[in-house]
Formats: sequence, structure tokens, C-alpha cells
Amino acid sequence: MKRKITDAVEIMDRRYGGDPEWERMALEEELNLRVAQTVYDLRTGAGLTQQKLAEMVGTTQSIMSKVENADYDGSAAEMLVRVCFALHRRIEIECNDKPEAVCRINLASA
Repeated sequence: MKRKITDAVEIMDRRYGGDPEWERMALEEELNLRVAQTVYDLRTGAGLTQQKLAEMVGTTQSIMSKVENADYDGSAAEMLVRVCFALHRRIEIECNDKPEAVCRINLASA
């Protein structure tokens, strides 16, 4: 009996795997998720509300919420840089183009 596939990632990979546009979009979403988690971690680690961090960055609370939910239409990486600048943190984003492409976000105190 053939196994029924229920894993969404596996289904999408079978359907679109190998398509360069699909791979680019998947990597972009992965970066957005990493940025979202990093911004959340930075904000909560600093004991700030979304509103307070938004004021420090020069944006609105609703935009900060979208960034943390990986639902921001602008450049998530640019917003992360702004957050790091506001919190006096140094950031390095490292990407590779190996078969298992990865983007890493490294943070340090400025």
C-alpha cells in the first residue's frame, strides 16, 4: 500500500523541488522566519514591548508585530539591522549557496 503523504514540506518539495524560483522563495521565507525569531528574542531579552521597540526603531507597533510574525512586506533584514542599531547590537548575516543553502544570523554586543 502506498504511504499517504501528510507532511506539507514534503508535499511542496515533491511538487516544486528543483525549481529555482521555488528555492529562492523558500530561502527568503526561511530568512524572514529567522529574522522574526531574532527580533522577538532581542525585544523580549531587552524587556521591551513592541510599542517601545517600535518607537526606538522609528516605526509603529503594528509593523513590529508583522516583523515578529514573519508577515512584513518590507525588507525583514533591513528591519533587523534597524533593531540591532537601536539596541546597540552588532549583526552579521551569512548566507551560502551550497546544496543545503543556509542563512545564519550572528549577533553580538556593539
